[in-house]
Amino acid sequence: MEHRIDAWLILAVVGILGASLVTQNAVTEVVGTQLLARQLLWACGGMLTLLALSRVRLDLYARLAPLVYIGGLAALVAVLFFGEIRSGTRGWFAVGPLTLQPSEFARVATILMVAAWLGRRSGGGLSAKEAAVVVALVGATAGLVALEPDLGVTLTYLPVAVTALWLGGLPRWAWIGLILLAMIIGFGAWHTVLKDFQKERVLTVLDPERDPYGHGYQVRQSKIAVGSGGVAGQGVGHGSQSLLRYLPAQHTDFAFAVWAEATGFVGATGLLLGYALMLYRIGMAAAVAENRHGLVLAILVGSWLAFQVVINLGMVLGLLPTTGITLPLFSYGGSSLLSTCAALGVVQSVWRHRLVNQ
Repeated sequence: MEHRIDAWLILAVVGILGASLVTQNAVTEVVGTQLLARQLLWACGGMLTLLALSRVRLDLYARLAPLVYIGGLAALVAVLFFGEIRSGTRGWFAVGPLTLQPSEFARVATILMVAAWLGRRSGGGLSAKEAAVVVALVGATAGLVALEPDLGVTLTYLPVAVTALWLGGLPRWAWIGLILLAMIIGFGAWHTVLKDFQKERVLTVLDPERDPYGHGYQVRQSKIAVGSGGVAGQGVGHGSQSLLRYLPAQHTDFAFAVWAEATGFVGATGLLLGYALMLYRIGMAAAVAENRHGLVLAILVGSWLAFQVVINLGMVLGLLPTTGITLPLFSYGGSSLLSTCAALGVVQSVWRHRLVNQ
């Protein structure tokens, strides 16, 4: 049975988008481009996408998942050959004055595919073969994103794989094995894969004064911006760190620092409450899902968004290394905004088609 859309989740999304538009308008003069008009266009498109996808029934998502997943893989392969290069990453298709980032949409396709596959299982813990299938489904798309290379977006596929294995009932001994394997891979990557500047970002978190005017500059300025906001903030468009261009990437990775400087503790808390409400309503959609497929869909989307929010805020506050992970619905970027709204539209489908007696 179809129910009405979740007004509380829509309220949270609109609130976050509103704060984002205010922030992008404030930094337009600093960045030098018309960020507000573009972000407003993406926001309107995102809301229409959310509402449209909320009306699609879950069984259709399950049937279309393989096709959408294959399309995502094809786009990731194509962008490696024909994509635009930005900051050393070949990850965008140019469409007139706009650009699209396939890795953002491929993550949603991966979630649809994993949820459809897990939704067809009937109880019992995952066998080694089944766990390998889950890892392969996520690893195929994440691996192609890593080849661009885009470490930040690649990391956002991690919660999808971990949550899927947890929902599938992976045995405890397998978790221990995966943790040990992750430690071995991490040790090997540190010595063979990570570049010097990536290592410095990690070391700077452990020792903030290690390189305050080099690799630690971004985080240092971000923490100054957040702290200078005080209780009520310096006012929108009046933040010294932003206006004087001390704060880098202020429309993308460090957009939250701009908001915190302008609105202070009050505004920062309000934005965090918006995210808390959004994640809570995603959890409620999972709790009332009409079947296992819907439950898995909602939880996978929620785990991804929660991960991205925590990582970005940890980066802005200097608690985690700078990884290029944006704040969902808030940082500038059309592909990220559209893909997030698309995922929330799927969650709304779970909510609208929940069980009648709930």
